[in-house]
Amino acid sequence: MRSFALHLVTILQSILSGFILAAAFPPWNQSWLIWIGFIPVLSSLLLFSRHWLLSLLRGAAFGGTFGGLVFSWLLGDSRLADWLVNAASLALLGAIWGMFVGLLVQLPAKSAEKKIAPILPGYGFNSGGWNKSMAHLRAALVSAAGWTVLEWARGVLLPGWNAVGTVLQANLPLLQVVTITGVSGLTFMVVFANVIVLTTVRRLVLEPSRMTWADRFDVTATLATIFLSAVAGFWSLQRRSGNETKNVALISPPGTQFSHLLELSKSAGANGIDLFVWRCVRFERGDYAALADISIGKTAALITGLTNAENGVLNAVSIVEPESVKNLVIPVHRDFFQPGIEPRSKTVHPYAFDNVSCALLLNWEAGDPLLVRSSAKGQAQVLVAFVDSIFLTQTGLEQLFINLRAWSVSFGRPLIFATSGDQAAILSGSGRSAGVRSTPEPDVLIGRIEIPSLNELTIYARYGDWFAITCGVLGIFVAFSERLRRHYEKSGRLAA
Repeated sequence: MRSFALHLVTILQSILSGFILAAAFPPWNQSWLIWIGFIPVLSSLLLFSRHWLLSLLRGAAFGGTFGGLVFSWLLGDSRLADWLVNAASLALLGAIWGMFVGLLVQLPAKSAEKKIAPILPGYGFNSGGWNKSMAHLRAALVSAAGWTVLEWARGVLLPGWNAVGTVLQANLPLLQVVTITGVSGLTFMVVFANVIVLTTVRRLVLEPSRMTWADRFDVTATLATIFLSAVAGFWSLQRRSGNETKNVALISPPGTQFSHLLELSKSAGANGIDLFVWRCVRFERGDYAALADISIGKTAALITGLTNAENGVLNAVSIVEPESVKNLVIPVHRDFFQPGIEPRSKTVHPYAFDNVSCALLLNWEAGDPLLVRSSAKGQAQVLVAFVDSIFLTQTGLEQLFINLRAWSVSFGRPLIFATSGDQAAILSGSGRSAGVRSTPEPDVLIGRIEIPSLNELTIYARYGDWFAITCGVLGIFVAFSERLRRHYEKSGRLAA
């Protein structure tokens, strides 16, 4: 009975971990919790019974809770099947990861020597402390690599929404890591740091002794890596590329009345606008001719969402440039999160205006990382996303935006996010806001974006998910080699 109660406690710990991790995402937005969200489930996996079935159940409870909560907005949008797919896929991810960590990751045993010295900085080299620090770093490497590669594998089958590292998109210096590793690099960093926090607290509780630099090496190495990553990101944010710039006016009122959009555009036109982007408009006969009043079709181009419905549902996009008007019909992805229901598009044909290539991502297309990738690699210099809030709850819209922001930065592409409300944004290729809301018009956003050259690709854009694959292979190799080493030590063959 006591054993059952203990196992139940570990399951509850795992569920608590899922709650904490989900709270880091919209709509709760407590992003700081990401640095401690894995600690309860890691403690249940690493500090209690290691039976493979228990580890699997703990991981499944963690992943299922996290997935069920972070995608709970789908229930409010009456998309039960999509919610089940996401919750089940994250439960499966958690189960595999839990079994992997439970079987292959082992923390060093408590020291037999009783030392109750003050917990103050010590000096000199301590071989025992050094070995424990290295063991902690190996445990963190294997745990983080396992979650990272499984998260990447899930993103191959389903749209890779809400990767753990995505919540760090608000930290611009750390966000620059994605230009090298993709979002997987931030995920790895988060899980790695969680393991080190757990092992540090465990060591302080079990061995409250004076620690040398060797005892603290795992902590200092982790903190130094995060700090240096942030410094490198800060340095990259200060660089000036010298690329051509374009002035953009994003007009995103809640209505679709042409006359209102035209008046808002006239107020913004004094800023020398090169490109107008309207969230959505309903054109009537003769409206196209009125566009000349604000130089659209002469010195400026217009990209606008279109509707022919009374409720203002976005169903097409119009592109207006000198002597040319093009209309594009929006594909509808009703079963976006369900694999095998509808094939996911892998290509987008970019549209060019004034020697600038734009990829137009429409509604659910903006939520597909594979499509964003193909757009960036297909020589699109700017990403323009039209998202109709009718298809999403407010929470879903927030999550789409933070995911799309992280993806666009990983490819170094500016992003124009055209939707209603405060979520509309103009972002530079580094993820920094490039738009300032015009006063007294709250629905007008004016910004200047740098246009990257066609050949200007980030490391991630060139080599794809190399980091997730590499750390997965490395983590598995380290885990199994450590397992073999412990087996040989136990049998005495290693000493022989």
